Amino acid sequence: MKKLIYLTLFLIVGLTLVSCDSTDDPITPTPDPKGNIFVSSVPSGAQIWINGVNSNKVTPDTVLNLDPAVYNVTLKLQDYNDTTFAVSVSGNQTSVVTNVQLVSNIILDSFGPVRLWETTGTSAAQPSGLDLSTGNAYGISGSDRDKVDLYYFSNSDGTIFLVQSANTGSGMTRVTKFSVGSSSILNDGVDSPLQTAGTWTNNMGDRETNYVFLYDDDGHYSKLKIVTFGGGFTGNPAWIEVEWIYNKTTNDNRF
Repeated sequence: MKKLIYLTLFLIVGLTLVSCDSTDDPITPTPDPKGNIFVSSVPSGAQIWINGVNSNKVTPDTVLNLDPAVYNVTLKLQDYNDTTFAVSVSGNQTSVVTNVQLVSNIILDSFGPVRLWETTGTSAAQPSGLDLSTGNAYGISGSDRDKVDLYYFSNSDGTIFLVQSANTGSGMTRVTKFSVGSSSILNDGVDSPLQTAGTWTNNMGDRETNYVFLYDDDGHYSKLKIVTFGGGFTGNPAWIEVEWIYNKTTNDNRF
């Protein structure tokens, strides 16, 4: 009888030990530790996008609680190209990317100084017309007159001197609009007013000291300034020299 009791107890204990073996029990995995990404840019204020999703943060700032992985980070800022780069994130660490240089998406050309001569009393070697897109000066009566955007006009008695739209002269058709700016600093970063807004004319004075915004026949904006002048007496026709910034993107008024 005792042997039967002992055998029964032995079986119960064995079953208990087997049932307590945890090797086959489900295990709740420990979450991977999170990481962060810090980004700064030049200029600052760019939106930080992670794998195509806006983080709602702008540079300089830190995006928190990211799973360990490699992420595509995109910086977005008005007037600049989107900039994308890869960042590897490890747990319990902050990946740091500093001073990312953003590239402006404003495409500008700078020209000058280019000399323009008055239309009265000048020769073919003293061109009066200007092509804003190339920076070339042309005569206004030759085969290149169809390229002229504006020219330096003078009347025969020497009482009127104007820089004016090509279409106001004989044989030329290109229309250029003028709007005088409020500063003489050509590279001040001020954008042109839209050509549809405000008062735009077809000319400017040849002694204007501020820069002048231009809108040409192809829909391009320019920002032009008379930098020097001379002549204007017998045997020496009047001339001006101009410098300008030309926006290569159609209907883009940014400078």
